[in-house]
This record gives sequence, C-alpha cells and structure tokens, in this order.
Amino acid sequence: MGEAHGSFVAVFLYSEESGESFSKRLPIEGARPPGIIRAAAAFEGAAAVDVFRLVDASAWPEAAAYLYAETVPRTLADGDGDVVQQISTPDD
Repeated sequence: MGEAHGSFVAVFLYSEESGESFSKRLPIEGARPPGIIRAAAAFEGAAAVDVFRLVDASAWPEAAAYLYAETVPRTLADGDGDVVQQISTPDD
C-alpha cells in the first residue's frame, strides 16, 4: 500500500462517444482529491485542454473519478510539457 500514500489513480470518464475513458496515476497534492483536472489534448489539430470535474471520491486516497466537462483551446499554464494539471477548488 506504500504507493497509495504518494499517488492516486484518476479515472477520466467521457459521456457517450465523445472520447475513450482512461486512467492515470497522479501525485497526491493535498488531503482531498482535486476538484478539477486539466489534461493536454488536441482539438482539430490545435493544442487544447480537456477539463474534467470530480464526480466520485469514495475510494480516496486510492482513486477518484472525473467526468469530462469541456475542451478549451489553450495549453497548460506551466508550459513545461506536463500533460496533466490538478486544480483545487474552494471545497478541496
């Protein structure tokens, strides 16, 4: 169980046929799961970010599920090649 203390599995879910669900192990950055996760994506050949919102944290700190909310045409803020960015919300 040692790995569960420093990381969790984020499950990214898409509704209908808008995309294929996937999971990724991410570092734990707080006492609660992040409310929003942004993942690098491509939209019509341009850099974009898929935004996912927390929908189930019942398995925290081992796992949390996120539902696709939208795609926005931009890159992640830090620009250092990260493909996932965790964002805390006021309830985190």
